[in-house]
Amino acid sequence: MTPPRLKTRRAFLRDAAGLAVGAVWLPSFGRTRPLEGRLRLASIGVGGMGSSDLGQFLGHPNIDVVALCDIDADRLATAAKRAPKAKTFVGFREMLDAVGDEIDAVNVATPDHTHAPASMSAIRLGKHVYCQKPLTHDVYEARQLRLAAAKQGVVTQMGIQIHSHSAYRTAVKVVRDGVLGKIKEVHSWSNKSWGYQGGKPKDAEVPPGIDWDHWIGTAPMRPYAKGHYHPSDWRRWVDFGCGTMGDMGIHILDPVASAIDLGLPISIRSSSPGEPPKDSHAMKNRVEYRFAGTQFVVSDFKLTWYDGGLFPDTKDWPELKLPGQGSMFVGEKGHMLLPHIGPPQLLGDLKDHAVESQPGANHYHRWVDACLGKGKTTAGFDYSGPLSEVLALGVIANRFPGQGLDFDAEKLAITNFEPAHLLLRRQYREGWEVEGL
Repeated sequence: MTPPRLKTRRAFLRDAAGLAVGAVWLPSFGRTRPLEGRLRLASIGVGGMGSSDLGQFLGHPNIDVVALCDIDADRLATAAKRAPKAKTFVGFREMLDAVGDEIDAVNVATPDHTHAPASMSAIRLGKHVYCQKPLTHDVYEARQLRLAAAKQGVVTQMGIQIHSHSAYRTAVKVVRDGVLGKIKEVHSWSNKSWGYQGGKPKDAEVPPGIDWDHWIGTAPMRPYAKGHYHPSDWRRWVDFGCGTMGDMGIHILDPVASAIDLGLPISIRSSSPGEPPKDSHAMKNRVEYRFAGTQFVVSDFKLTWYDGGLFPDTKDWPELKLPGQGSMFVGEKGHMLLPHIGPPQLLGDLKDHAVESQPGANHYHRWVDACLGKGKTTAGFDYSGPLSEVLALGVIANRFPGQGLDFDAEKLAITNFEPAHLLLRRQYREGWEVEGL
């Protein structure tokens, strides 16, 4: 049984029943045909990052692109030239209904708010899923996708391609080899800002070739506004995107999570300056997480995220110029700076320590190969689901600066502050409900 939507105080007080870890509903559908050396792929969202994804998949020798889906007719036509045998669709639901028996896997590269609905719909049909980052828009969706993928036994990968980059793999090995000792804290940051401080966007006519109802999807309906949502500015808006944390935080915290077996936080507190806008993300954010210890970190491990031009205090590294994006690992034996997509730099007494560079891999092709029974993915939903929960909890905290939030991961509940708890799971627009979400 699908748990009830979180809309009332009664639901808040019944959080254990309403959002329990096992609260995933998934019918027992048959799997698709056994794969015979080729993967039949459908791409959902083919503009922007979806275009890049499509190019990577077309570069694999054992892929057949069977279907393409996008709400933008121009983008769809451009993609169709690259995969001329593919059938084209506007909506992912119509596509899955029409060609569900003809595909083995989907790639999801839509705005954040459509990631989970499209991915869950495919998983319920037994399809393998490659979904762009962040995996989901909210915490509940991330939990449900992880559980559903495991139950169906499908191969999954989140689109954080830098996860497979040599620099990140090298940094992860340094930490896991104990070079820094146990990690006491990590500071991670991005100078990007996906916030918005302007007035209400001006309503406009929907351009020809754009299916606005399908673009809005599960979110509350609102008028089209030129230059604010589609095609590229949706990250700023709470209903559609996860701001800078969802765009860059998911990348930059990835090697942190991989290196220390991050898990889920015990508490989260935002100290972002000022009150956040009602409908959009704040321009600057600072979020502090607390985690239980692991074999790689101390018992009360602290992770702090900064964006929009906020940076950690460099008093302990006065000679160091921080890059625009990256992480600082503070260990018992020394520190390591990891620039975003740059090699790790050991500092202080460790600066002359020899670091063995690790080879990179093609993140996309690793997923394709795993779907075909060759190897495994390294950013499957078992890993990227919890990581996406961490980021989504930070997004919630930024809605309530100064308010500490206590998180019970097992019950999937914020136990001390009802307004934040109610944001763990969003209400889908009528007619856009998805089984399992």
